Amino acid sequence: MEQKTKFGLFNGGSLNLNFVVKRIDFISLHYTWIILCCLLSWVIVYPYGNLRAVDSFFFGASASTESGLNTVDVKDLETYQQVYIYIIPFITNLGFINIAVVIARLYWFRQRLAKTAQATRVSDEEATEKIQDEEELDPPVAPPQQLPAEATDRPTTIAFDKGVSKDRKDNTIYVPGPRDRDHDYDAILPVDPSPASPARRGAQGIAMRAARSFEKATSSALVLGRSASSNRQSRHSESQSRRNLDLPRLSRNATVGRNSQFHNLTEHDRELLGGVEYRSLKLLLKIITGYFFGLHLLGVVCLLPWIHNAQPKYKDWLAENGQNETWWAFYSAQTMVNNLGFTLTPDSMITFRDATWPMLIMTFLAFAGNTCYPVLLRFLIWTISKVVSTKSALHQQLRFLLDHPRRCYTLLFPSKPTWILFGILFVMNFVDVLLIIVLDLDNPAVNDLPMGPRILSSLFQAASARHTGTSTLNLALVNPAVQFSLLCMMYIAIFPIAIAIRTSNTYEEKALGIYGSENSPDERNGMSYFMMHVRNQLSFDLWYIFLGTFCICIAESERIMDVSEPAFSVFPIFFEVVSAYGNVGLSLGHPSVMTSLCGQFGVFGKLVICAMMIRGRHRGLPNAIDRAIMLPDEANDRPEMNQDGRQAKALAAE
Repeated sequence: MEQKTKFGLFNGGSLNLNFVVKRIDFISLHYTWIILCCLLSWVIVYPYGNLRAVDSFFFGASASTESGLNTVDVKDLETYQQVYIYIIPFITNLGFINIAVVIARLYWFRQRLAKTAQATRVSDEEATEKIQDEEELDPPVAPPQQLPAEATDRPTTIAFDKGVSKDRKDNTIYVPGPRDRDHDYDAILPVDPSPASPARRGAQGIAMRAARSFEKATSSALVLGRSASSNRQSRHSESQSRRNLDLPRLSRNATVGRNSQFHNLTEHDRELLGGVEYRSLKLLLKIITGYFFGLHLLGVVCLLPWIHNAQPKYKDWLAENGQNETWWAFYSAQTMVNNLGFTLTPDSMITFRDATWPMLIMTFLAFAGNTCYPVLLRFLIWTISKVVSTKSALHQQLRFLLDHPRRCYTLLFPSKPTWILFGILFVMNFVDVLLIIVLDLDNPAVNDLPMGPRILSSLFQAASARHTGTSTLNLALVNPAVQFSLLCMMYIAIFPIAIAIRTSNTYEEKALGIYGSENSPDERNGMSYFMMHVRNQLSFDLWYIFLGTFCICIAESERIMDVSEPAFSVFPIFFEVVSAYGNVGLSLGHPSVMTSLCGQFGVFGKLVICAMMIRGRHRGLPNAIDRAIMLPDEANDRPEMNQDGRQAKALAAE
């Protein structure tokens, strides 16, 4: 006899996979992916023997989380090890991971189409059998309706399309495209006074009910917005010429077999069945893929010609550190777009701070790759929508992305939150640049540059404080107030995007303990609604940062108490922890080495920093499930967790 444990994990000695699968959410998969990429460093980086095991893992964690802190100078790594920390940030970057999420949603659409149609067909057949049984027991009084004469001249079949001209096998059904259901003629044929057999009426009932149920399957499950019925009503206001267009339909080879399985669906068939959301997701996949790889290509195209024609002092500096000029261009473009922070030169970008062209390009890449990603992505989609014809199908898909951004993508927001996000980012960076320039007017570490290059290098430093972690200034020598402002900026850098995600995510509110039956904060009161999410973000972050700092202070207490080593004190350690938790990579360093301060930590301290980086990598993501991440299957299983559940209940009641 099979027995189940009290945890419900095992059934007859075998693992209950459904129990496990239903409890795997996006954040768990994300943690798993990041940690696996961290551990991969032991397999690839460590075997060469030039790094200790803890330093190999540290490089893996820093590259996987795009933190950019280093315990060993990157220029001292072997070329293949540099290639490893070049590739890992590609596959762990938020842009790449969200590309994978969109691909997963597209794959689900293809699977769900067949699954939904199969369930609908089974329920329709059962309902039809029940109606036929009732008709046999209680014949109707009213005169039966009759099918057209041409329909009675062929074998009894179930057909969705009047355009089927040749006979099909009795167990095969031809299915038209959704637009065929939206023609402006009535689906119910006029009453013919001549009698018809009950069998004919039954056949007609099957066709009508099947059409209705298939409409529900494709319109409610796959298209956001009005139902297909309301769409048909709105089409009555269109011109007659518009209604007479030759709308596309499914290919003639598309059929439903005896097991209610779709067969022979072409790519065009899937697009018609999936509706505008499916087509919009396909377009979005092209846009974000082009955006992600296009930024890397742009960086290489801009930096490669420059470094080969740069002043000798820049080329000599690369040669002195044993770095190839072409490799420097490729690596610098990647480290800025992915906001990694590793550089092939030991002084980060300090040597290049008076070079106008790379400062401009790298600053733009740093903003476009992370901080301003949602803003520029929406701007790109909006620009394309203004260029293409308003009557084209492409424009419809672009409008869907702009009107329903959180339905499609985690980092695509509505217009108002995007403008607010842009405003916050502008103010933060403006204040940062202003503080760097004003507070260090008399500081030789900053004012040795003319005002123009000084402003540009300060803007680069402000961008790096958001997430990148590269530096044009020796941060140990700048004004202490600037150091503290950079610490604050590193901590709050993720807040604008994280709050934008959570304030536009229904399920996230419920994860915070807000349910429909309770008094939810009024979203119209913007400040209280915003502060609620800020408080929850603070509760998620602060205790972990303080715990990490406390643990390192215990482990490194002897060096902290050594008055002869002022660079190793509590504030630099706190700065290092916040930089690691924010995945930024800025460090006050240590005068004895050209690495981050954490390079001076012991094994325990380095592992604490790794834990900070991994935990911090997930602070900008939804705590649980996000509408742009949760597959519709999961939404149907838990309809109370999002607004789509109300639509599912309404459809079930029909």
